[in-house]
This record gives sequence, structure tokens and C-alpha cells, in this order.
Amino acid sequence: MKLIKGLLLAAAFVGQIALAQGAGDYPGKPVRLVVPFGAGSASDTVARIVAEEVRARMGVVVVDNKQGANGIIGTGSVAKAAPDGYTLVLTSSSTHSGIGALFKQPGYDPLKDFVHIGRIATIPMVLVARPDAPFRTAQELAAQARQSPLRYAYGSGSAQIAGATFSSVANAPSDAIPYKSQPPAITDLLGGQVDCVLADASVVTSFLRAGHLRGLAITSLQRAKDLPEVPTMAQAGCPGFDLVVWVGLAAPAGTPEPIVALWNKKLASALSKPEVSAKLARLGMVASPNTPQQQAEFALAQRDIWVTRSARAGIQAE
Repeated sequence: MKLIKGLLLAAAFVGQIALAQGAGDYPGKPVRLVVPFGAGSASDTVARIVAEEVRARMGVVVVDNKQGANGIIGTGSVAKAAPDGYTLVLTSSSTHSGIGALFKQPGYDPLKDFVHIGRIATIPMVLVARPDAPFRTAQELAAQARQSPLRYAYGSGSAQIAGATFSSVANAPSDAIPYKSQPPAITDLLGGQVDCVLADASVVTSFLRAGHLRGLAITSLQRAKDLPEVPTMAQAGCPGFDLVVWVGLAAPAGTPEPIVALWNKKLASALSKPEVSAKLARLGMVASPNTPQQQAEFALAQRDIWVTRSARAGIQAE
């Protein structure tokens, strides 16, 4: 009897420890949300929207910008952080889908080193050109490119893979010109130094609305509500374009499941608010919450697609 009672007490004690290590009294201090890109970027804006919306239940969430090396510096720092729920990272197609295709040794495994909390949004990309360009559709662009390769600009990271994928899928030969980020590429497009750019909708929507650029195709499955005149890639004659640009939330591998579940619940609740969806829409994003399991499966599938597309496009990992 004494042995049984002792085992029960031990089990209760272990249960209390597990609760303390789970989501019991969590969070007891501010949570740090690492954004692996600079202040003012779309990723930074998304992180601050999330931080503000979950503040009531999760307490203070401090956004920490650790930019550099296509997101490797910030993301890698979280991979090495304590899995206690007090360090999270804003993930993306750049840091968790295309990174393996661009770098042989990024310093972290995008799947094994993290537990995915959930997806925040997907970001359509738009193929854009100047209004005075000699082509008005993606098919006309491709036809002209087969006669004389286009000066095709792209930003760094995932934009490089997306740009190369379009050239491959559309059979549109291009003289690819890399940029450190998408905004400088748009500046040169407006100035006539390049012929076209495939950029995040959040980067080009204001130029499209103002009539400074023309949208030739968008990568979403349906036309965007804010850009109804821009056809989808499939409608534009490029049905094989299957890359998804996305942003999500993750924690270091080993973070207790109750904490992951709590964050997923609060994230989904925040994204269900019309005002939050509207804020994301103004950035050219579509709120797309899912479960941790779904996000893990999605991230794996997209990694395989991005790596395969990169290989087909002839991009060599550094």
C-alpha cells in the first residue's frame, strides 16, 4: 500500500512539473518574436500586427529584428534558443521553403529545428511591367522573350526562385538581374532599366492602383479582390506555377505542445477578426490560419516544391 501511495504521489509530482513546463502559468514574462528581416519590411509589419492582437492573453510580445543573409541570421538564432516558449520566429517561404535551394549549409534545418505553430498568411506574387511595355499579357511577354531575352529583375532569396520558375514555366528566356530586395528592382523597372519583375503583391499593389505598373499575372489560385483585372498564372497561360509565398509562426524544436497549442489558438483567433484580415489585405496578404500539423505538412510540401523548381531552373546553392 505504501508503495502504491508513493507511486501516486510521484506521478502527481511529475504531472505538476509537466504542467509547469507546459502552458500552465505561461507566459510569466515577455515573449520575444524574432523577425529575420529589417524593420519596416512586410514581415516586420505582420509580426507587429500579431504581437498587438495577442497581447491581451499572451502578455507583452517584443518584436526583435535580426536581419541578414536572407533571413539566416535571425532564423538560425531561434533554432539555437531554449525551447521554453519565450523565443518565437516569424517564418516564411524565404526562410523555410527556398533556403535549402539557395544555401548548402544555412546553419539550421528548416523542419527538424523548429515546431510550426501555424500559418499567418499567404502572399500572392504579381508579374508586373510598365504600362508602356510592348507586351500587354504574360503570353506576349514570353513570345517576345523567345526572340530576345528580357531584362528580368528579381530580389534576393525566394524571389530568385520564383522568377526563375516563371521563366521556365512560361518558356520566357531572361537575362536575370539580381537585387538585394524587391523595392530597388521596382525602382529600376519604373526607370526602364529592366523589363519586368515578379514581386510580392504587398510591394507592387500601390503602383498598380496608381497606374504606374501593369499586372500581367498573379500567383494566387483566384484573382485578388483588390486586383480583379490581373489574371491568375493559369489564366495567363502558365498553369504550372505552383510556388506559394507565405509567412507563419514557429518555435524552437522541443517547445512543449501545450504552449504550441495555446499560441496556435490565439493566432487563429486574431486572424479571424475582420480588422486583422483587412490590415493584412492592405499589405497584399491573405489571412490563412491552419493547425500546427497542417502547417508542418504544408512547409514540407512547399520545401520540396521550391527545391525542385530551383533545380529545374538551374539555380546553384551557394
